[in-house]
Amino acid sequence: MKQNLPFLWWLVSAAAIALLFGAMGYEADQAVLLAVVFLPGMLVLRYFVPQLSFADRRKGLANALYLLGAVVAIEYLALTFGHRAAFDTLPDSLPGMAFNPLFIALLLVAFILPERAISRYAERRGARATTLSFTSDRRKVTLDPAEILFLESNDDEVWIRTATGESYRTKRRISQWEALLDRRFLRIHRSYIVNTERIDEWRPTRVRIGDRQIEISRKYKDPVRDRLGRELRADTSQE
Repeated sequence: MKQNLPFLWWLVSAAAIALLFGAMGYEADQAVLLAVVFLPGMLVLRYFVPQLSFADRRKGLANALYLLGAVVAIEYLALTFGHRAAFDTLPDSLPGMAFNPLFIALLLVAFILPERAISRYAERRGARATTLSFTSDRRKVTLDPAEILFLESNDDEVWIRTATGESYRTKRRISQWEALLDRRFLRIHRSYIVNTERIDEWRPTRVRIGDRQIEISRKYKDPVRDRLGRELRADTSQE
């Protein structure tokens, strides 16, 4: 059920936007059209908001404003083309408040922020897999994910390194592993996914797992700092 909360929120959001426009005087078909047309902007925010970093507050705020401005522009275009597509059936008075940039921005923010909170809650409460099955060198392997130290991509192969010292070679791409593994695992480099619960030391440019030093690439530096820094503060507050 928790995993379905974000999806349910999208359904509720679309219905709420349609009702909002209905209350503003639009006909039912007009209100539904506007609700549907608002979805592209919400999806763009859904994808890019988690990538924002406020480690540098000034830079983070500037990036957030740039993102919001770009999304408002996208939404404005979507509303324009949506209106034109339905021009034969909808009156010219359709846009009204819907074309006010400030209204567009406030509506998007009002719905995306609760959705992000729900997504984070679902991630934190999500069930962890107790076993992980895959094929390595033509044989089926079943592991407890907690025993995985990190995954390492090497050309067209991904090696799974474990706490027992064993390594397993797989043909599954590292991006596929990233989508499959639970939130214990974090991508820190184009070639590495690490088990955050197995990190012995974390520095801005690297992590240490056992005697292995793994570089944090520039692309993942801010997301890694946000994630590990937040969890470190949480652990400290519980002590």
